[in-house]
Amino acid sequence: MQEGEPAPAVLRGSMSADHLPAPGHFGRRLLIICAIVALGLFCLVSFFPSRHWDGFESVYAARYGLVLLFIALSLAAARKRLTAIAVELLTWLVVMLVLVAGYSYRYELQDLAHRVRAELVPARGTETAPGVVSFTRGSDGQFWIDAQVDGRPVRFLVDTGASGVVLSLADAARIGYSADRLAFTQTADTANGRTREAPVVLDQVKIGSIRFERVPASVSAGGLRDSLLGMHLLERLSSIEIRKDTLTIRE
Repeated sequence: MQEGEPAPAVLRGSMSADHLPAPGHFGRRLLIICAIVALGLFCLVSFFPSRHWDGFESVYAARYGLVLLFIALSLAAARKRLTAIAVELLTWLVVMLVLVAGYSYRYELQDLAHRVRAELVPARGTETAPGVVSFTRGSDGQFWIDAQVDGRPVRFLVDTGASGVVLSLADAARIGYSADRLAFTQTADTANGRTREAPVVLDQVKIGSIRFERVPASVSAGGLRDSLLGMHLLERLSSIEIRKDTLTIRE
């Protein structure tokens, strides 16, 4: 630089020393962070009694403990202000609180999910135990059951006045029974009058985990909008219970 020339200006950017926080004492920062974490764990144990921790294996406790230790060491070594670290710790503690709450009340949440699904889609049913399926009464006052017939979904109206399983033409076609290949040799009296029906045998009818093999049924020639689930199939069950707005069937 020649004499008389102005000195170059000093560039100051985001990485200048004026903008970098001064590093704190690692030991003191780690102690403060560990104290905050310990306080958070104490709150978790206080809010959730010991019964909620049953089944929480020691391997999971060790795993989460290592994660907490790693987080504490990372934050203590970071060149951040303690206020920023406190915000991050609070965020992690809230996340842990949500996870622990979800684990602690997992069975209650499952029951709640089943109840919500039963209200939204009553025909789907809820398997309350092996071989036990419950259905909620629909908004029309009827009980509907979603079943699998020969691998195809069919929604049945539970009709205790019907003797057997009666398929509508649409549901029968979905399963694979074409109307032009059926022999409508039977007659049946319905609410809409007398109609013709074609006898068929369904390989399998599945309701939840309950299975029925080789089910005699019939296909209505017309006038039937919904397929009917009658007593011949229901009599194969060990019990049928209707209590208030819930239908429970047992294999």
